[in-house]
Amino acid sequence: MATLITGATGGLGNAFTIECAKRGDTLVLTGTNSIKLDAILSRVKTEFPDVKVFARTCDLSSEEARKGFFEWLKEEKIEIDFLINNAGYITEGEFLLHSDEEILKVIRVNCEGTIDVTQKVIKMRNKDIPLHILTVASLAGYYPMPYMNIYASTKAMLKNFMIALAYEMKKKNVFVTTICPSGIPTTQAMKDAIASQGAGGKMTMSTPEEVAKLGLKASKKHKVVVIPKSINRFIRFISMFVGDKALAKIVGKRWKKSQEKRNFKSEETK
Repeated sequence: MATLITGATGGLGNAFTIECAKRGDTLVLTGTNSIKLDAILSRVKTEFPDVKVFARTCDLSSEEARKGFFEWLKEEKIEIDFLINNAGYITEGEFLLHSDEEILKVIRVNCEGTIDVTQKVIKMRNKDIPLHILTVASLAGYYPMPYMNIYASTKAMLKNFMIALAYEMKKKNVFVTTICPSGIPTTQAMKDAIASQGAGGKMTMSTPEEVAKLGLKASKKHKVVVIPKSINRFIRFISMFVGDKALAKIVGKRWKKSQEKRNFKSEETK
């Protein structure tokens, strides 16, 4: 049996990979960047020589690529008992300034690709062995977010889907957990965004290692949803008493201010 990690080439994907390697899991790693995939593959083989690891590029936004990936799994006779849905695509900026390609990309990766992979893994599972599914959503999925609304909306959809799926599968030996972190400093753009929010950004952020460890722990305990950091759980609790219209106004002003501090411009206007 093996652990499949999508988006293994990113900062959080790397953290999940190392934490699972420490547990001795057989690993199946995917990502779109072959150079980065080779790098994490080489790291695992060097640091964890006893861990069996497979790697293959797969663009989750492509139906053909996903089909080819699962055909490869069958050819290699690899059975999955732990799926970590980590791959994601992020967009920021005003809705009308995004290109058609960018809008479709974030929807196809975050929603279509993740859900398709999840269904395929469930269908191919050995029903006698527990299957764990850990999905990385986002705290953004709880709020209407002007200037980041495409990304936040896809994460809201993913969060709601996985919570519902957890209920459907709870008596079928399939355990679904969703983790909803706030900012994670995995790229320079994310580091800049966190820094632009001052003390609040620093207090709510989590490192990739923190998110990976908490996600794996929550999955082991069969938790349905987990939010890293007590301050984020408090913010989520308080927001439950605020209407969506008011939340959109609050979040929109905060995010607009953050973009102004960074001199942020959408791709279409750069």
